[in-house]
Amino acid sequence: AFVLRKHYGFTTLVSVRYRGDGIAGEGIVEDLSLSGSHINGNAPVPVGKALALQIFVPGDSDPLLIEGATVKWVKGSDFRVQFDALEPKEAERIKTVVATLVKDGWSRWRQVSLR
Repeated sequence: AFVLRKHYGFTTLVSVRYRGDGIAGEGIVEDLSLSGSHINGNAPVPVGKALALQIFVPGDSDPLLIEGATVKWVKGSDFRVQFDALEPKEAERIKTVVATLVKDGWSRWRQVSLR
């Protein structure tokens, strides 16, 4: 049986738009799990910044919307966000996206460190 744990995610390339107070950017989601996401973006963000994300999943016409994400670390154009309290529908959507991408062979699993 397929089980998604909070500290496991997938590694694949998925487009994302992010926005916060005075910030708007686009990038690539390099990792996604129930706890957060690693993003390579085109607009700099400071640690502690609150962002909203639109993640564009291959083969899905509706983007995954995450309204509450906080920047935990930044290194150049790479940064990691931690998801604030996810709404049940957001968590379920992440589980569905990850399960679909894994099933379709778009990604590989690895344990991600919580930073």
